[in-house]
Amino acid sequence: MTLSCADYTWPAVPHRLALDIVAGLGFDAVDIGYMWGRSRLRPEEVGADVDLWAGRVSERCEARGLAVADVFYQAPDFVTMSVNHPDPAEVDRGRPYFTRALQLAARLGSPGVTILPGTVHDGDSPERALERSAAELRRRVRLAEDAGLQLSVEPHHGSVTDTPARTLDLLERVPGLRLTLDYGHFTVAGFPDEEIEPLVRHARHVQCRGAAPGVLQAGMRDNTIDFARQVAALRSSAYTGYLACEYVWAEWMGCDRVDNLSETVALRDVLRAATA
Repeated sequence: MTLSCADYTWPAVPHRLALDIVAGLGFDAVDIGYMWGRSRLRPEEVGADVDLWAGRVSERCEARGLAVADVFYQAPDFVTMSVNHPDPAEVDRGRPYFTRALQLAARLGSPGVTILPGTVHDGDSPERALERSAAELRRRVRLAEDAGLQLSVEPHHGSVTDTPARTLDLLERVPGLRLTLDYGHFTVAGFPDEEIEPLVRHARHVQCRGAAPGVLQAGMRDNTIDFARQVAALRSSAYTGYLACEYVWAEWMGCDRVDNLSETVALRDVLRAATA
């Protein structure tokens, strides 16, 4: 298992400086954020010039000795262009941006792409929302495979996969779909590590940060996730992918209340010890 770090941990600094920090902290790889309105590399700015931007990012990463561990594509919010939007036209509108995310990931040498699994829209039932997600994700898995990539979704608080059981349900409906697994999105809802562990065997990519019941992003002093146990479970499942330190800076759910630099260093050291 190789340690990575998200370039969107420090959104206030230029991309080159964020990559300098990632490399300076001793990480071998970087997770590239490709998120509307908030990452250093944004779909609305890249447009159709994927090769141009991929070349720039490749040069920046190669100059710092960083491999690309993942490309994380996100639409402007949980509703806009979501994979399970009740309006099929809105789903169709989002598909070209997803295709460009695949092109970007392939050009950067990423093993795959992470997207969000959809949400329960107003007037929905969880079952209807989940089945619409499955229908579109089956199509997107095929698109990713055609590009030589693996597709994973990140189960998260507020999504159709907000519990381990619902996450497993979605995976059963979508052959070939993998997970970008962040325990914290279940920890915040009160799920203990042992109830999250059945998802480990489905992980393509793993994101790590401190969390606790009621706190999506916590400093390591308040963290309740047993990362040594998580690494042991990953080893038992023959996981050979990346462990990404993914502290974020956003108002959503109070994710702007920790010192991202200090907590990334503390988490890095915990993961180094666990993987030694």
